Amino acid sequence: MKEAMIDDFIVIDDDRINNIISLKIIEITIPGSIVHTFTDPEKGLEYILSRYADPGVKNAILFLDINMPSLSGWDVLDVLENAPAPLKEHVKIFMLSSSVDAKDREKANSRPLVSGYVSKSLSQAKLQAILAEHAQLHA
Repeated sequence: MKEAMIDDFIVIDDDRINNIISLKIIEITIPGSIVHTFTDPEKGLEYILSRYADPGVKNAILFLDINMPSLSGWDVLDVLENAPAPLKEHVKIFMLSSSVDAKDREKANSRPLVSGYVSKSLSQAKLQAILAEHAQLHA
C-alpha cells in the first residue's frame, strides 16, 4: 500500500469513553495531531463527506466503530464506498471494534476501503504499528 502523509485523525464511535481514550492515545503518540471525534455517526459522515471530497485536501485516518445504534460502521462504509474518488484516496479507514466475532473481522477485511481491523481499545502500540505500515506524518 502506498504511504500517505497523515495530517488528521477521525474517530467515529457512539461510546464517549472510547473516543476519549482514542483521542488521548493519538495525542500522546503524535503530539500536535488534529483529532476529530464523533459519537453521532451521521455527523461524522457529514464531516468526512464535506471535508475530504476535494482533491487538494490533507490525508486522514478514520477509526470507525462497527456497532452503533443509528448508523452502523457498515452503513458508513456503504456511503463512503460510493463517495467521490478524492475522498477514497485521502481517508484510510480502520474498523475499531470490541466485536470478537470472526465474521466482523472477515467482513472488514473484504471491504475495499478498509485498511485494517483494530480491537478496542486503541493503544500506542496499535497506533504505532498502523503508522509504520500505512502512513507517514507531516512534521
